[in-house]
Amino acid sequence: MKNNTILRIIATLVSLCLLAAATGCEKFLTRDAPNQTTDENWWKTKEQLNTVVLECYEPMNPGMIKTINLPWNNGGKVDYKYGFLLPIVENEGLSDNGITCANYIQNTPFTSGTLASNNTNVTYFWQGRYAVIRLCSRFLEYKDQAIFDPDKQPHEGIQTIDRWTGEVRALRAYYHMNLLMNFGGIPIVDHIITPGESNLKRDSFEDCVKWIASEFEEASETLPVEPQTANERWRWTKGACYAYLSYLYLFAHDYEKTVEWANKVIGLNKYDIYVSAKDPAKSYYTMFLEEAYTANTKESILTRDEGCQQTYRLLPPGLKNGGTGVAPTSSLVDAYELADGRTIEELTPEEQVQLHINPKSMPRDPRLEMTVLFPKETFLGYTNDPWTYDPSNLDYINNRNSTKTGYWVKKWVSDQTLVNPNRGTLPFQLMRYATVLLNYVEAQIELGNVKDPKIYTYLNKIRSRAGQPNVDESKYNDQKTLRALVRRERRVELAFEGYRLNDIRRWNIGEDVMNGTVYGAKLPDAEALYEAEYRKFNSARDNVWPIPSNELSQNTEMKQNPGY
Repeated sequence: MKNNTILRIIATLVSLCLLAAATGCEKFLTRDAPNQTTDENWWKTKEQLNTVVLECYEPMNPGMIKTINLPWNNGGKVDYKYGFLLPIVENEGLSDNGITCANYIQNTPFTSGTLASNNTNVTYFWQGRYAVIRLCSRFLEYKDQAIFDPDKQPHEGIQTIDRWTGEVRALRAYYHMNLLMNFGGIPIVDHIITPGESNLKRDSFEDCVKWIASEFEEASETLPVEPQTANERWRWTKGACYAYLSYLYLFAHDYEKTVEWANKVIGLNKYDIYVSAKDPAKSYYTMFLEEAYTANTKESILTRDEGCQQTYRLLPPGLKNGGTGVAPTSSLVDAYELADGRTIEELTPEEQVQLHINPKSMPRDPRLEMTVLFPKETFLGYTNDPWTYDPSNLDYINNRNSTKTGYWVKKWVSDQTLVNPNRGTLPFQLMRYATVLLNYVEAQIELGNVKDPKIYTYLNKIRSRAGQPNVDESKYNDQKTLRALVRRERRVELAFEGYRLNDIRRWNIGEDVMNGTVYGAKLPDAEALYEAEYRKFNSARDNVWPIPSNELSQNTEMKQNPGY
């Protein structure tokens, strides 16, 4: 991964220098309709096209905050080229899984019911996504002007220019999908927008889904089944397009299409659930670490290159200057089953109280301790302490860079990821095979196909890797019980991977899980859980974000979302 990244950086820097000399890099990357001379001077060589392809990849959200978030200078004004890239793990604090603790992300407006259309994060996200969408469109319209020799040995028989076309088309669809899931219907930008077209109307949700799906399908036709090298899982492939089609249709409640595209992923016979050869019992934990990539894991479908660049930001401040980007909630901890498959709701009232007080008082789903770092737990040779008030105790709850719940995130962190805590090379998995299997299972349940044996096969495959027993088919055998099971399984299997907020939205459960007091771990010498935060959620408004106010002021055709 490291050598591949260095080569990419060198190639990009060389090409950008050539670009700057010829046309002025900043103008090229920011202007919608540059003059004809600019385009004639640029779209000529393979190296120039490669520069733009790599640039189109960069705004994909990282797992943790990444150095691309550093500001650049826009005519004397400090700004972000492609918006502040919302880190996926830290932004799980927008859901009931966590509370954002990072001082570099202000998420309180999102969870307190006070989000406004002039919110900086919302504005940056909207502007940044459309900025890279414009760049993708420019590539697709001008790529054929470049002249270079065809590949002598094309990967899977696909010429580089055709593969790049598929990648950029998939990226453009992906960025539209990001916008759709956060704002609802949005303007579709499928070409270079001229000044006369600047007042774009919002397309309907249904039309957006249809267009995004068609783009993924078309992109897949010129993409390889597998990356050219094992270190290029960050590049789009057929499997990645198929997987995102299954997720897009799941979000849109088109369950037949969800099953169709999940089956296409499965039918490629290229992916599988990762099981560690060294220690199978820890497979779920090592799935997110270097071991899985060294073993050429088949579970990764699409990754964000160096997306786990700063894993130390998940840790207590007393350990490697940790930053505690997000803190798990008691609600998430309660979602994990007991080791025998029972849920906390199935326990006696006395047992429930005991489990609240001490979540590890009874054997639990092993994924819990592989995901959550508990108060006073020793990890990587360090014992955290969120409860002792002392000026020298950096871990004290609510201190700068410390937890707001008493818990921390353990997933993605190991002694290896902390060797270079600021510039780690570990990828972040944007899409993995377990997600596709869960998409399939949920869709079949919602279709009422509860007799499909693959429901149990796929769930058991995921659960057995984690060390959990197979699904009790005598207990989970109808739509209601299976729906509860797959929703719980999805929450714990994909914790902090960026799916929970959209699951809350599409299940329309925000008012149930995002209102009231958010609890953390049990306070010492007390029976009560720590009251970490108070939240408000209005499903008539908060399932989507507001259209940025500056967009409304500049575009007379733009309509605001209800309630903002």
